[in-house]
Amino acid sequence: MTDVEDRSRSEAAAAPEGPARRAVAGPLRALAGALLIGATAAAASLGWFTWRHRVASAMQVRVPYPLGDAVWKTVQAGARTSTTRCPPPVPVAVLYVSRSCAHCEAELSRWAGLIRHGSPQLSCVAIAVVAPYAGPVADPWLPTELARSLLWDRDGSIARALDARLVPVAAFVTGAGVVRERAVGEASEVATLERLKSLRWFANIERGGR
Repeated sequence: MTDVEDRSRSEAAAAPEGPARRAVAGPLRALAGALLIGATAAAASLGWFTWRHRVASAMQVRVPYPLGDAVWKTVQAGARTSTTRCPPPVPVAVLYVSRSCAHCEAELSRWAGLIRHGSPQLSCVAIAVVAPYAGPVADPWLPTELARSLLWDRDGSIARALDARLVPVAAFVTGAGVVRERAVGEASEVATLERLKSLRWFANIERGGR
């Protein structure tokens, strides 16, 4: 039997190529479609993440920066400390909130807890809770520990100074009216205590301490 005959018999015994290709075309198309959809979804997710990151980055304010004399005097007038035996000028933690914001409510509760438990990092740090004025409020909406620190931002000047486009915003301001750190959104107690520690350090440096 010649090689040509062997090839002929082998080709005659082999399964036809046409139908076999058609049989796998359906699953292959489905797999390719699924892969395409997955790739498209991944690209869309990456694009959304990138867009959000750019927006978040654009909303970050470069610190340190001064609040401005007029705004700083207003904040100082409304800020309260737990004791009057503090060397001036006293640094201030400014909490810009809205009374209809659930995240603000949670953030205020954390700060109230720090006051209630006598956190050492709050010693000689004043607190000012600032909110846009939207008419009289029938029911108390601030925790008791923060009620005396409320300051209405009637003309929006404090919001502009803090670039408070989202709330809550926490600004950590030295006694010279310089914003050293700024946090947007809810923050953990650990993060807040670290920022307060840093604020106290900067305030001490401004007073000539070491």
